Amino acid sequence: MNSPSFDRVVDALRQVTTESNRQSGQWTRFHCPVPTHGQGRGDRNPSLGVKYDPRREKTIVNCFSGCVQDDVLDAAGLHVRDLFDRLPDRARDDYRPSTAPRPQRSHGDAERGRRPVQRPTRSEDLGAVVGPRRHITTYTYRLPDLTPVGQVLRFATAHERGIAKDFSQRRWEKSRQRWVPGGFAPVLFEAQIVAEAINDGHPILLCEGEKDVQHAIIEGFPATCNAMGAGKFLPEHAAQLRGAATVVVVADRDRAGFLHAASVVEHLNGMVGDIDVRQAATGKDLSDHFHAGHGINDLVPVDKCQLAQLRRADLADRSRSGAGPRVMSGIRSVGVSGIGWPERDWGLDR
Repeated sequence: MNSPSFDRVVDALRQVTTESNRQSGQWTRFHCPVPTHGQGRGDRNPSLGVKYDPRREKTIVNCFSGCVQDDVLDAAGLHVRDLFDRLPDRARDDYRPSTAPRPQRSHGDAERGRRPVQRPTRSEDLGAVVGPRRHITTYTYRLPDLTPVGQVLRFATAHERGIAKDFSQRRWEKSRQRWVPGGFAPVLFEAQIVAEAINDGHPILLCEGEKDVQHAIIEGFPATCNAMGAGKFLPEHAAQLRGAATVVVVADRDRAGFLHAASVVEHLNGMVGDIDVRQAATGKDLSDHFHAGHGINDLVPVDKCQLAQLRRADLADRSRSGAGPRVMSGIRSVGVSGIGWPERDWGLDR
């Protein structure tokens, strides 16, 4: 039986591209509608797959030649929220983000707390490579005066069971007036916005990656991150947030994300006025949260004491064995019924 989201996605794709007359297992195949597919020559061999995951109540869209999901959805006039069967009714006066267990996550009920899902992160978990490595976008890191410092380049490679992402860095050499491969000084992303928010006393969202930062800024919230994601937040980054009234750390909902958040909190203690830790109400990160129709006030609070315990356990295990803990500790969400920041001035026009 098809689902509302599957029917919605398939109907939209049929308006803009051609459906293949053959199935590939559970995948319904289409010619990929992304204009740049095949270096602009189009998709001659149907490489876009669509299937429904009843466990997650979500429709999965995957271009096996490596096109990014956002580009596929844009070409079909769809949004990420269209991939889900059901979204919360945020128009209700009594709406609160649900803390009940969802099928796709390995956590108990609200009393026992949320347990983040372990997600495949290595390319071998995704199967064999089936497409070329493609450059997706470039994020430029600048000083508050907009002087360029470095860039992070994002790449994607299509595999049998999904897309593997990877990153590289390059730095700006002023003397040569050119970009050269290699790391760069620890500068916060969107440093100018960070400096303005600190000066004006506005809260700052601290995310794990550049995509979430850009999404937050588009939504109207000052945001930043460090280069290269989880585990790379340094004392030099923390120093650039000194004097901030409030920093809201948005933790990705996986082991690396919670450990990263715990490290960030440790570095920021004593440097900023208030530290808050939140996680997405739906999905893994802030972009998923916004795409699913949630607002900023729907971010779910995270227990900082449990984050600290997780970090101590991780450090102890590393000192014994040289590797992180094999089993993820549960991270409890707190105060869900009282979520809301109605008096906060985020400092950007919305």
